Amino acid sequence: MKMIFVHHANRQKGNPPSQHDDITSLGEQDAIITARLLKRAKDMGMNIKAIFSSPIKRCIKTAKIISDELNLEITEEPRFDEFGSVPHESWVELQSRVREALFDIVCKFDNGDAVVCVNSGFNIVAFIQLAFNLPPNKNAPFIHIPSCSPMVFEITKENFI
Repeated sequence: MKMIFVHHANRQKGNPPSQHDDITSLGEQDAIITARLLKRAKDMGMNIKAIFSSPIKRCIKTAKIISDELNLEITEEPRFDEFGSVPHESWVELQSRVREALFDIVCKFDNGDAVVCVNSGFNIVAFIQLAFNLPPNKNAPFIHIPSCSPMVFEITKENFI
């Protein structure tokens, strides 16, 4: 199946930054463009069946803009909560939590289906590790992923072996 990972829209950083940070007006515009791009992909035959989102505000708001365009409901996935939200959670534990959520999603859909997963940067790094069959590791790399940039990966149950 295809998993379309979307980094949340550009955020307004609180002081200190938090899960309650909203998206900026530029972020809203970016999310609209991403939503229209995904709608076009759907219209051209990509079988987008669902939208999953991290429960943090900026992800939900980004997912809402996408869901309005695709006419799909959002499923909040608590295991997509961002790194640092679970007290004393290690990077390896975050990777395990995210992998478990992704496995459950893969099991719900057929090979020809696609789903959108709206998340924060650290979770998307965990997604990329899974997509390339890289095992969880102790280092917490951060890859700068532009806001609202959809990335499409083929993910199957074999990615979890």
